[in-house]
Amino acid sequence: MNSWINKIAGRMNAAQFAVFGFAAIIFIGALLLMLPISTKGESLGFVDAIFTATSATCVTGLTVADTGGKFTGFGQAVILTMIQIGGFGIMMLSTFILVILGRRTSFTLRDSVSGQFLEFRSFSLAKLLGMAVGVTFAFETAGAVILFTQWIGEYSFGRALWLSVFHSVSAFCNAGFSLFPDSLVRYAGSPVINFALIMLIVFGGIGFFLMADVWYGLIARKSHYGNRISFHARIVLMMTVILIVGGTMVFYGIERNHNLAGLSFGQALMRSLFQSVTTRTAGFNTLDVQHLANSSLFLIIVLMYIGGAPGSMAGGVKVTTVGVILVVIISRLRGMKAPGLFGRSITRANLEQALSLLIISGTIIGFMTMVLLMTELGGASHVDSRGMFIELLFEAVSAFGTVGLSTGVTPQLSVAGKVLITIMMFTGRLGPITLIFAMERRLERAAYRYPEEEILIG
Repeated sequence: MNSWINKIAGRMNAAQFAVFGFAAIIFIGALLLMLPISTKGESLGFVDAIFTATSATCVTGLTVADTGGKFTGFGQAVILTMIQIGGFGIMMLSTFILVILGRRTSFTLRDSVSGQFLEFRSFSLAKLLGMAVGVTFAFETAGAVILFTQWIGEYSFGRALWLSVFHSVSAFCNAGFSLFPDSLVRYAGSPVINFALIMLIVFGGIGFFLMADVWYGLIARKSHYGNRISFHARIVLMMTVILIVGGTMVFYGIERNHNLAGLSFGQALMRSLFQSVTTRTAGFNTLDVQHLANSSLFLIIVLMYIGGAPGSMAGGVKVTTVGVILVVIISRLRGMKAPGLFGRSITRANLEQALSLLIISGTIIGFMTMVLLMTELGGASHVDSRGMFIELLFEAVSAFGTVGLSTGVTPQLSVAGKVLITIMMFTGRLGPITLIFAMERRLERAAYRYPEEEILIG
């Protein structure tokens, strides 16, 4: 049996291993969720089980049933385990599997895992994995302790402890699963709960490797990395701050006379900040999404599409992808010969990767939204289906960005619609480029290039 597994493993590259690993976890999780011990009342059907398992493993948060009301303690534990495994990320998961199988790590795998984390190529994969796991558990433990202090006065010791652990893990892994039927709307006025979850979401959304980059660059000055953070980290931090602050201000401006009306400035700003942070990948909400203005829904769609940082718990096309495009545009407007920022230039390879990811992701979302409109609305006219377009587009982007926010249509989706959203969650978590790479065979690169010639643009 072990030799058979090793034989299959020997023929897979890192990306293929990640796809296989995630699919296996989802399938096993779905089988566990279908057991009578996992649910209260009627057992979960296969499609709903696969949907829930995919949502948990891909740290999305979309649900077809109330997590706290439908699932037993065992079922919730299964979901939490899948969230934790999925939160470690694609390449970290494939590394873990390879270590378990005892397979010698190739240079190709080492580059694919540590290469995306820039300054840490000298670390062994086992050490990287150990450090990442340690930091993850440290943040989740700290978050659980803070949440426990708030819930111990409201619930029994065991219930408060479970709620604290579940929501802390869900927040840091940017999953968005909640054991409350209204997500966190009931705690919208609690500063401690709000800011504890905000910090967990933000740190989970930038990831361990960026945190380590900043630590070594600014604090551990005697390290061999030097006294500054990498260009990559600067772009991530810059874009993260811009999106959080910008999202908060725009959301507050849109909703201050609507869903935020009657609240004090501090309370309204806290809700706007929470929604801005959670929208990019986490999926919790302290305001009822169904009652938000269309302009707010559009803002959320944009933020969900962007997502968080590479190598983190977050989904989306990533802040660096959008950051690269913005740097190129600003540099072009300034008349710079080569696009750059912070005294560094953007490479042509990075620009091509960013454009490819944006185009591939946009194409996938557009195509899947069109198919979703067909499965859910059929030939219904625009007048008869008014409002459903933005709701289904919202659902598709939320699934692809592994966010988990919904306008409430998820439980009402047809079987075909649930299958489509499941595929979107799986694709969004693994990433279009990873899926393409997983399907590729090792090909020799062409040793030639065509002569250049200009065409008219615009």
